[in-house]
Amino acid sequence: MSSNKWALCLAVLFAGSLVAACDEAEQDRILRYEKGTYLGQPDTPLSAGQVDELRQRATLQGGD
Repeated sequence: MSSNKWALCLAVLFAGSLVAACDEAEQDRILRYEKGTYLGQPDTPLSAGQVDELRQRATLQGGD
């Protein structure tokens, strides 16, 4: 194989690895962390029904 073909193969592999690294799940993620501080999105509040369901579950799991 000539050196031009090797260079082309390497360039294609390199470009492919760059494109594969651009995963949508990786976008807009936190890259700098602050110790002791939560930097994520705020939690959505639970509805009254959801809170009641959780209370019932906790009661069932109480193990008295």
